[in-house]
Amino acid sequence: MATSTGEVEKINVRSPFYLTIGSEDAPPAYTPPATLTQPLGCGQEISIGEDVGTRIYEVDITNRSGTFTINYTIYTPVKITTQVTGDSVVNRGYIGGDDKKQELIELGVASSDLTGLTSGAFAQGGIAINRGSDSAATLTITVDAPLTTDDYKLIMACPAETAAPESTFSLPSSTPTNTNLLDGSQTLSIALYNQTYGSALPVSPSMSVYVNDSLVQTLSPAAFGFEDPTKTPTIIFSSISGLGWASNVQSFDKDPVIISDSTFISGDNKIGISMDWDINTWNSQIQVRLMEFMRTGIFRNTTANAYQFAYPYYQGTFSFYGGTNILDTEVRSIGLDNHLFSRATIYTFNYNTTTRTVSNTSETNSFTISSASHATGGIKV
Repeated sequence: MATSTGEVEKINVRSPFYLTIGSEDAPPAYTPPATLTQPLGCGQEISIGEDVGTRIYEVDITNRSGTFTINYTIYTPVKITTQVTGDSVVNRGYIGGDDKKQELIELGVASSDLTGLTSGAFAQGGIAINRGSDSAATLTITVDAPLTTDDYKLIMACPAETAAPESTFSLPSSTPTNTNLLDGSQTLSIALYNQTYGSALPVSPSMSVYVNDSLVQTLSPAAFGFEDPTKTPTIIFSSISGLGWASNVQSFDKDPVIISDSTFISGDNKIGISMDWDINTWNSQIQVRLMEFMRTGIFRNTTANAYQFAYPYYQGTFSFYGGTNILDTEVRSIGLDNHLFSRATIYTFNYNTTTRTVSNTSETNSFTISSASHATGGIKV
């Protein structure tokens, strides 16, 4: 073919005709799109039927261990590589139907690299990646699509997130003879002190509690009982119901409400709390003078001969629940907040089951918790 010089040239040596070709009339060279990086969630599907070139998919696999599977349906062949944080890159080769094999060879792909293509127009299957740790990590999936029209679908299948130990805790078969905190029972409690108004609220709010964006429990106004300033409502996240606070030392004047922790995962858990009430009886906001976030757990009160939840104060009564003093006890106050609740608004914070600490989320309606680490000794009977 005549070159695109813009000059008058013969069509070929045997033709008497001439043709003028300008470079602006030549078809543009194919330029693949820029590489795009995007997140891919567990259970999420990616469906591509356009010209995308190379894409990098990042899967957060923190707190998950087991087999991860990239399920695929691929028409136009693509090259796939995978890498888990800290591991080497694994080349999965070209995957897809072999009806486009010749086009790839013409692009310069060696035929020896195309042995993984499936006979026909498409390929279906899965790429399994095994992981024995649930530490923080990312699975990176790089899909290199050299042809100008891509056509593939990926579905990311992941093992369930690792459950927190306390979510499956059960009482021991043998009754303890000491007041040590039972291993595996450690959990979170929250006290909501209502002394702002000096008298009973004219409204009794309900409370809804969420764990990792799922509603776990809604407490009726009677069950929550926030309107009485002489009593402090408390909630404890636990798989064990029917237990009260450590007798003879607690100052809440009422038993805790037990919220199921069965959906707690190892590491960070997003906890959400909202209040709701009749705004015809009260205004649109309620101030909680003090919210206290506490570590607790179950111990055997050998004096009362009963299992109870440990209380952060007057720990000398129970030999510091297995510790030696208030500096190494597991049971303590871990955060404080003075919070203004707007009606029916979910406020969130993080509770880490590994470090047993609380922190604020990055969401607009986050609590503003000040971290703490406090317990007291002494004896109260």
